[in-house]
Amino acid sequence: MRKILERQLENLHKDFANMGSDAASAIQNAIDAFESNDKELIHKVIDNDQNINEQEIYLERKAAQVIALQQPVASDLRILITILKASSDLERIGDHAVSIARAGLRIKREKKNPLIEEVISDMSHHAHEMLEQIIQAYVENDEHLARKIALSDRKTDEYLKKIRKEAFSSMQNDSEFISSGTEYIVVASHIERIGDYVTNVAEWIVYTNTGRITELG
Repeated sequence: MRKILERQLENLHKDFANMGSDAASAIQNAIDAFESNDKELIHKVIDNDQNINEQEIYLERKAAQVIALQQPVASDLRILITILKASSDLERIGDHAVSIARAGLRIKREKKNPLIEEVISDMSHHAHEMLEQIIQAYVENDEHLARKIALSDRKTDEYLKKIRKEAFSSMQNDSEFISSGTEYIVVASHIERIGDYVTNVAEWIVYTNTGRITELG
């Protein structure tokens, strides 16, 4: 019975890591689509989001089955709860990636701001790196790395402040930039939320190890 449970948990770990990898790809594709206005790439991000949604449903169903049939002990239950909660965070990351990709179509080429675009690019790459690292921390059950990644989310907040400041300044100087400036702020807010969800996953990794809900944000 124990060997069956361990095998099922191992499979769930792999499935969760695959979902995390897909979410990381979604972020990368989304920012590429935003920067290039590539409609084909935008549709790819949207289609991939459906796949991410289905992975969350699958993980929820399999985790529930293990809980119902295998009588997991407390440490196993923490793992299963982490998978249930963290997969929901990954699903929301996929949703934000779709919003980022679509936003590129609403910014006119002549109203693009090179400085803001550069900061958004840096911000998105940081969020992407955070997600890749948190999946590594999950696979290795590395609580120390999870806490370190959560702390790095402060950098995401700093990027958001910088983008807001530049966008508001540009909107004040050019009323025709208001639409584009608003979109830039919205995109930056989506990336900032991705950082928050990565932090949530970090908190669930800590919970797996300690049994305590710890606020890392």
